[in-house]
Amino acid sequence: SGEKLENGETNLKNYWKVGGVLTLPWSAYADQITEIVISDGIHDIGQMAFYELPNLTEVVLPESAVEIRNYAFKNCANLTTINLEVVEVICEGAFYGCSALENITFAEGVVIEDWAFSRTPVILP
Repeated sequence: SGEKLENGETNLKNYWKVGGVLTLPWSAYADQITEIVISDGIHDIGQMAFYELPNLTEVVLPESAVEIRNYAFKNCANLTTINLEVVEVICEGAFYGCSALENITFAEGVVIEDWAFSRTPVILP
């Protein structure tokens, strides 16, 4: 689920480190998460939303997801598969450290910000 904005978009929440600590609603289950399926209607994936999920291997995005914010999947080292065909903007560091990424498809004309795929084997379009 996500937050409904005044413009009608629904977005996954942004998170920040406070005092060097990042608290996510699913932190207690981080080691158990292997797949994420984002609900239809979500416009963008929030900053640090799925940061450092060590056993995440696959993410399924809806056609409504057009932006992935800063460090959304940073250091998800076992993430191998995500289809980015509908994503228009991939922000800074979104997949930084996702060293197992292998199956990537990009939208034509996608905007990819600096370090979005740093420390990954991904070849950018």
